[in-house]
Amino acid sequence: MNEPKNTELKWDEQCVVCGKSVGHGGGFSHLNIKDEMIALCCPLCFETFEKDPAKYLRSRALRKNSEDTHPPGSFSSFDQ
Repeated sequence: MNEPKNTELKWDEQCVVCGKSVGHGGGFSHLNIKDEMIALCCPLCFETFEKDPAKYLRSRALRKNSEDTHPPGSFSSFDQ
């Protein structure tokens, strides 16, 4: 018998469209995409996201990857 995964949803801290801070579950809307909560700060960003979600999910993935390799407070070779 398959048991459901016990996973916690990961909430974005920034609007996926404009980058505005929407920490702690704030913002206009949240979409559950692949067990991650995508944040949208306002109706305009929601409408913009609906027109081309793949574009914003790609840029979000690139931003998340960058944060994983250079977390805040760390230094990269460009900082020296």
